[in-house]
Amino acid sequence: MVKLEEVGIDHVEEEEEYTDTDSSSVYSSDDDEDDVDNIESIMDRIWALQDVIPPKTRKSISDKCSSIYDWGKYGAKFLGNSAWVLTTSALLLVLPLMIELEHEQGLIEYEKIQQQSSQLLSQPSGQQQQKKQGSGIVPPGF
Repeated sequence: MVKLEEVGIDHVEEEEEYTDTDSSSVYSSDDDEDDVDNIESIMDRIWALQDVIPPKTRKSISDKCSSIYDWGKYGAKFLGNSAWVLTTSALLLVLPLMIELEHEQGLIEYEKIQQQSSQLLSQPSGQQQQKKQGSGIVPPGF
């Protein structure tokens, strides 16, 4: 059976003081502090580059980046609008045409079936048997 014991905050602070010298502390880690210091130093170094690069060159780089961004934004907007026009045109013009062509194809098939059934009804049964016997090999689709 497990016995639970309540630990006060004073006890935790006392343990923290004792383990502060130990590098494997549960509550804080030296590695975390080093990472923050490294990130800050890298950001400081990047920010310090503005003192190295002359203002005229910085303005030139900024203008070129701004120009590239503006052209990219314009190009993306143009492509989006073009895609919208093409898809809506296809839906409004091509889709009804395809539906109508399919409907017409169905009507043609229906007329063929009616013609075949009327021919079968109009021929005497003896002629049908002679036609089947004398035809030989029939290729598919005929």
